[in-house]
Amino acid sequence: MTLQGRNAAVGERLVAEDLQLTASERRVARALLRDYPAAGLNTVASLAKASSVSGPTVMRFVKSLGFDSFRDFQEALRSELGPREASALSQSARNHRGNERQTLIDGVNESVTRTPDSELRTAVRLLADSGRQVVAVGGDYSQIAARQLVLQLAPVRPRVRTLPSETVLIAAEIADISKGDVWCIFDVRRYRPRTYRIAQAAAERGAKIVLFTDRWLSPIAGFATVVFTAQVESAGPTDTATPLLAVTEVLCEQVERSLGKQGVARLEHVDPLREAIEPSQLRDD
Repeated sequence: MTLQGRNAAVGERLVAEDLQLTASERRVARALLRDYPAAGLNTVASLAKASSVSGPTVMRFVKSLGFDSFRDFQEALRSELGPREASALSQSARNHRGNERQTLIDGVNESVTRTPDSELRTAVRLLADSGRQVVAVGGDYSQIAARQLVLQLAPVRPRVRTLPSETVLIAAEIADISKGDVWCIFDVRRYRPRTYRIAQAAAERGAKIVLFTDRWLSPIAGFATVVFTAQVESAGPTDTATPLLAVTEVLCEQVERSLGKQGVARLEHVDPLREAIEPSQLRDD
């Protein structure tokens, strides 16, 4: 992902591949991510205080994001507030004139091509380490992508699963976290407070959080180790999970390649068991 001139959302710019920040400016970025976008909607002084930096550092940070002034930066943040909180009902009231097929194609292309190589490399390293447990967590619509991640990775590496839905089992999973385990969290707009609390508790127990979100950034981005964004907007009243799935599958394919012979060795055990349980001629996959 690159800064893409003036077209990228502020959240996208914060995780862009070519964003160059000093150590002080990175503190501003972290403060903004912890309370996005509210932290940037007050004054320069308030953002500087939250970041433990000076006012001029905040101004340099804003210019590093590609804005000419703090006012332009705030206007961009305000413009994201409506879409960030839009409901399916409010989206249905819009006059949709776009080409549904092209919108979907563009969403996939944008999401895949803007995925930062640095984030991808970090996520691959974490997920290809079979000593780490991997837990996938999804929401109502993003659950399909979380499930796909598990279906792709479980045959080639051990200890990969989706988080149960029952609260007592969620609590047990969090209690059993070993430091360095990987929790893949899928959280897109209309961000769920429950998902945030789960991710926060997992992080506090030592889990590495790999976040899959949209361009407005789930609040979980504030403490995630890796952040992937997908363009979930569609031409209709509801968002689409297809770009999220595309980003997930690109990641999984690279993990499979990284595992190499280790992944093949596991498949040599998994595939015969799968065939014994349900012969291929009876399956619909």
